[in-house]
Amino acid sequence: MRYKTRELGLKIVTDDRHVLIAIEPGTPILSLHSPEFPDGGSVVGDLYASGISHRLEHLEPDTVATVAKSAGQRLTEAYWGDYIAIVRMSDGAAIVRAPFGRLPCMLHGMEQGLIASSHLDDLLTAASIRASVDLAAVVRQLIVGSLRHSWTCLDGIEDLRGGDRITVTSQGIVRDQVWSPWTFVQPRRTIFDADEGARRLRHAATACVARRSAKLERPLLMLSGGLDSSVTAACLAVGRRPFTCLNLITPADAAGDESSYARAVANHLGVKLTERIMGDQPGDISHYAVNCLPRPGARSFEQLLFSQAQQFAEETGCDGIIDGGAGDNVFCSLLSASPAADCLLDPDGRKHFRRMCGEIAGLVGAPRWKVNWRARRRAVSAERPFRWAPDLRFLTREGAALAQVATQHPWIGAHAVHLPGRAAHIAMIAAAQCVTEDGPEAGRFNAISPLLSQPLVEHCLAVPSWYWLAQGCNRAAARRAFEECLPKEVAWRRGKGAPDSVAISLFRRNRGMIRDHLVDGELATSGLIDIPAVLKLVDDPRPVTGTGYGRIMEIFDAESWARSYSR
Repeated sequence: MRYKTRELGLKIVTDDRHVLIAIEPGTPILSLHSPEFPDGGSVVGDLYASGISHRLEHLEPDTVATVAKSAGQRLTEAYWGDYIAIVRMSDGAAIVRAPFGRLPCMLHGMEQGLIASSHLDDLLTAASIRASVDLAAVVRQLIVGSLRHSWTCLDGIEDLRGGDRITVTSQGIVRDQVWSPWTFVQPRRTIFDADEGARRLRHAATACVARRSAKLERPLLMLSGGLDSSVTAACLAVGRRPFTCLNLITPADAAGDESSYARAVANHLGVKLTERIMGDQPGDISHYAVNCLPRPGARSFEQLLFSQAQQFAEETGCDGIIDGGAGDNVFCSLLSASPAADCLLDPDGRKHFRRMCGEIAGLVGAPRWKVNWRARRRAVSAERPFRWAPDLRFLTREGAALAQVATQHPWIGAHAVHLPGRAAHIAMIAAAQCVTEDGPEAGRFNAISPLLSQPLVEHCLAVPSWYWLAQGCNRAAARRAFEECLPKEVAWRRGKGAPDSVAISLFRRNRGMIRDHLVDGELATSGLIDIPAVLKLVDDPRPVTGTGYGRIMEIFDAESWARSYSR
């Protein structure tokens, strides 16, 4: 193993009979050493603490002792960031990954132990194995979309998800959770004062954006004009950071043009905004979904968008991209009767029930009485666990049968807190994990999504679901927090743009390539994809409507990823 690290150009920082740690030169590393624990391990990556504006470079001896005695769990309770911690134990070591950390951790078990790496190619080289695609796992990933599991789509490769720990001793290998979103929906953590919740939300968001973007001297913000990117802009402005804004306009689609809102935000904050029309990318689009991840995580449309942003960043001298990714999830953009059901189940929420039914009715375009009825039904069945809705479109019966395994997730299921709105919020947080945890080699190339940061997520989970809807808007707690920092027409705007025209154009212009790619592909041979149903839509000469084209593009991207390992 030592010669493999040298072959990969890595620097060995720990090497003994239990643990070998090697890092790329320049990677931040913090030693977990103290008089009580002279060889307690290391934290690789960026570790932050509340109230401190810079990355931590050391921990006090008593803190190290607490971290070591907890086998790393204390790190997830008192700190946050983009880190992997290797904590030494008397008979082995524990590996802990930061909740929502951007540093990946892929695993391969061997007879003599475990290899962990943040780069797939390095892991394959160190383990002396070739990547082999598990097509059933690829279909499972298509079923659950953005949900992430410990299993991957490559044989023999697992993921350590954020907030999980894996312990390796002579007794074997054990995986467990050291961070759970359910901790933060407990009654003792709930913030029942709306004004206090808004104040703390603004503070948490501003601090997270500042920490996550601290390494960038001149960031480029992708400012769509929607709430989430506008909140991110306000956070950067509060920190007096110099930054540039880019608004990508979708051609021939008024619904995707939010430039007027982006303009209002830029003018209000006094920052520079550049508007550009998104263009189609000619040539082979299959390479967009190819990545160095153990699953098909990149989307060709998203890659096209971020490649254009990256091109603009290079032209203007910006050294990194920031976006408002996962803001919908963190700020609880729910459109269901579940928050109203919470009002019935929580004594503190009962006074909000009638208002919530009205808010939900207005948002979904349903009669108030129907929302009332659905909320009461959901409250009666509150102990029934939340179920992830599988996407079974264009799958064969054999493919659809994989849904039962695919939809199981430790954050989604039976828990002690029986509040449907809170459970739905947690499911949205689980879906957002992919935004950061797939790492910088995923679809959001060279981009940071600072709203998906542990302190802000924890705060938002503590906000009751009935505070997320107000004045005919969802994400209301975030709107209230930043209404003084943004133009009113943006802070409390209703509706949201959707850049569908570029995605539709991508599908329409590449029908032939998509057809050939899927008919002769890896997934077609698996018998898990319903190729006749796919071709029926691909070959339909009528104008593209509905959402089926988007699903076929997902399958196309998954096929492109799978083929990249078969060459």
